[in-house]
Amino acid sequence: MKVIQARNLTKIYRGRGRSLKAIDRISFEIKKGEIFGIVGPTGAGKTTTIKILSTLIIPDEGNAIIDGYDILNDRDKIRKRIGVVAGEFTRALYWRLTGRGNLEFFAKIRGVKDYENRINYLLDLFNLKEYENELLMKYSTGMKHKIALAVALLNDPPILFLDEPLTGIDPVTSYEIKELIKKEFRDKTIIWTSHNLYEIEEMCHRVLILNRGRKVLEGKVDELKNKYWNYKKIIIECSDPSLLADEIGGEIVNERVEIKAENVGEMLNEIVEIAREKKIELQGISTAKPSLEDIFMMVIKNDRGN
Repeated sequence: MKVIQARNLTKIYRGRGRSLKAIDRISFEIKKGEIFGIVGPTGAGKTTTIKILSTLIIPDEGNAIIDGYDILNDRDKIRKRIGVVAGEFTRALYWRLTGRGNLEFFAKIRGVKDYENRINYLLDLFNLKEYENELLMKYSTGMKHKIALAVALLNDPPILFLDEPLTGIDPVTSYEIKELIKKEFRDKTIIWTSHNLYEIEEMCHRVLILNRGRKVLEGKVDELKNKYWNYKKIIIECSDPSLLADEIGGEIVNERVEIKAENVGEMLNEIVEIAREKKIELQGISTAKPSLEDIFMMVIKNDRGN
């Protein structure tokens, strides 16, 4: 079942005699229960896409259907079915209210029924019950992130838009939020934008890569790896990385030599022979499959050449 269907979404920002095409004819579909990642360099169009789908701005061209409702004609119905955590989430919270006070304020303006029970549930879910009566200004960054997520979940929406949800928080809180999403939100359809490619690779079923407002790649991470690479990376620590890299045609990354190899066994034999001949001490060898970051860097580099 397709919960989100975007067709040819285009947005142009105009001002002072200039125009910027933030997104350019972007199309994609998301199934119920999927976590769909959107990645791209700064200015690629990630946040603009989220703002259009959440009905905050209107596209210049194209349309999208959210859970059966049209973003151009059914904005009120869509807003009841989505929760949004924006990248600039702190602007939407009230620092002079308590954690509970923020939740009560947003629950009332959104018309959430029986909101006291819902708030108690969310405070427990995010382990914030003991801090509920502290002013938000005294919360850590991670705690503020949790409150922002709790606000997005007040109406128990089936769809979540998470724009950079883990930016700037400590590893422990990041882990807690990711585990919570994996375990508690499995029935929700989620769009997740981030600059952190390892985060996207860990959390998302499929990924859309944007660059300069255009879609350059889309698919499941494992399928993209198999499609774009039939090799592994060999990573070598040695006494003379520059010499070894020159001899085998590799590149130096973090003072280690990296080389792509379709046949790992043959390449390892060649590395050992070259090291023996050139008197290079091999200190460690490991292999790794290409990551989403490798795919991202390749497609962005190729797209910039067009």
